[in-house]
Amino acid sequence: MDYQVLASRGIGGYRQYRIPAMAVTNSGRIIAIYDARVDLDDLPGPIDLVIRMSDDNGERWTGQEVFLASEGVSGYGDASIIFDPNVGDKGRIIVFCQSSSLASFFESSLGCAQDDPTVVHISLSISDDDGETWSHKIVTEQVKDEKTHGIFASSGMGCCIPNGPYAGRLIHSFVLRRGSELLGALAFSDDHGNTWKLGAEIPSGNESGIACLNNGTILFHSRSTPLRLSGKSVDGGQTISELLPHHELPDPSDNGSLATLKSGEVICTHNHDSDLRRRTVAKLSRDGGVTWPRAILLESESSAYSTACELADGRIGVLFERHGYTEMVFCRFSLDELKETKEVLPLEVDENEIEFQVAFRYVRPGRDKQVLERLISLVKRNIPTVDMSVFKFSERKEIGPNSGSASGDPVFTKEEFDEILGPVSPGLKVGDELRFSGRLQNHSPHLLTEIKIESLCEEKVSSTSKLSPGDKITFMDLRYRIRREDLEIGKVSLVFKWSATHPNLGSTSGQIRHQISTKSGLSI
Repeated sequence: MDYQVLASRGIGGYRQYRIPAMAVTNSGRIIAIYDARVDLDDLPGPIDLVIRMSDDNGERWTGQEVFLASEGVSGYGDASIIFDPNVGDKGRIIVFCQSSSLASFFESSLGCAQDDPTVVHISLSISDDDGETWSHKIVTEQVKDEKTHGIFASSGMGCCIPNGPYAGRLIHSFVLRRGSELLGALAFSDDHGNTWKLGAEIPSGNESGIACLNNGTILFHSRSTPLRLSGKSVDGGQTISELLPHHELPDPSDNGSLATLKSGEVICTHNHDSDLRRRTVAKLSRDGGVTWPRAILLESESSAYSTACELADGRIGVLFERHGYTEMVFCRFSLDELKETKEVLPLEVDENEIEFQVAFRYVRPGRDKQVLERLISLVKRNIPTVDMSVFKFSERKEIGPNSGSASGDPVFTKEEFDEILGPVSPGLKVGDELRFSGRLQNHSPHLLTEIKIESLCEEKVSSTSKLSPGDKITFMDLRYRIRREDLEIGKVSLVFKWSATHPNLGSTSGQIRHQISTKSGLSI
């Protein structure tokens, strides 16, 4: 297995890169598209989509170019790619993404009016010449009904049904918000992606990876916690024939992927953890997604969204977020590198059967408070207010204020962000926040008492006096603010400690150390 970093925080003119989308065309060309952000947060905001391509199975890549450019406070994000092999010799590349102005998914209003800045839209891009030229249009009215407030296409990749009565049909998954209800949905096109129709709804669904099996069945995995939802459709996406949590697919509610290989086998990628965005894996199924007995660990620590494709040389390529969203990484592996899943993903416990994990969550750029306050008083482009308390924690934005949404805040332009955040540069600066999440779980048959969890972060970890067998404590937003002395040393070294009283052993404890370079912002 080998790795290439395609984008790094603070390099290439942007402070952050997120949300990988990828596909392989008839020629073997790899198309990779992802968010290029001036700040860390999701839409709404002036986010560009950027593109890179490779014609040698990922050995070399074209330079990063803007695919869709933001304008003012309007931007694009959450790209996904569908490749239709049945258009001409080169096939057709189709890209879905969100287009927003003052509102995104959680704040969007009813309707499809393109002149309403509070409506989030679906943008569709098409290329019939292997990604050399593109056409772009808005297709919101094709997939958004009168009951739906917010909608977006699940980031990553869609698919084309290869055989059966619906052969040639293109399939993609969407996420809908109707008031405070979130659900997934399948959409389909029978005219090579020119027009789309919403099909089956996925109750309790969210962003979903999707693949078309060789017998024409549609398989999808929807992000959920503690387990991913696994479902199928046998009628071209019009109804769901199966939908259950899959016991082999733990998930912290993060977006993964599915891909059917030429052999008929299926690859899935996801975080093999029910609480933390870490431990990104690829798994192989030989029975259409019923079981996933073989796996390869792509990243044991902090990692998130992932998209997998079969490359022209038969290897598997995965584009994923790594190290607290500081890197967009492409990795390749051969199927013979996979091993038994139980061997690759053992239970992570100490000698007393206690598990302690701390994941580097992300870097939140420090703000110049005086500039921020001045611009807040001047800027009147506010995001519509929404009550995020009506949504489950796992349904909210991973990145943003404590509420999980930037509702009510102003939307800034790139130039205004430059004033607030300072010049774009790699590494960390005074005032930047490092954020961490973690878990302490008792896998032993004994009751633990007098539990303490400590760190140098600003927040005190909520502790409980006892932890019964099987129970756990999770902490999702510990913060450490970068100081001038950290820059002088060149790194931040944070120790997270736990201790408890064990009935047989007396006092027991453990710790995890995270070291992060202030020059690069990467874990070391």
